[in-house]
Amino acid sequence: MISIQAIVGCALVLSGLCVENVASRSWRVGVGADRLDARAALALGLPALGLALMAALLA
Repeated sequence: MISIQAIVGCALVLSGLCVENVASRSWRVGVGADRLDARAALALGLPALGLALMAALLA
């Protein structure tokens, strides 16, 4: 049985990858490519948070 912790962790990782995909499209066009914006922080932070959540023991 899959735990809620694993589902939420996977959802965070996948949402981070989707944010990265959207952000990379705008960066290729040249919109805001020279600065760190919220999309870049989310693209790095969401997968890291999801992996940490899946690795933690919350039983």
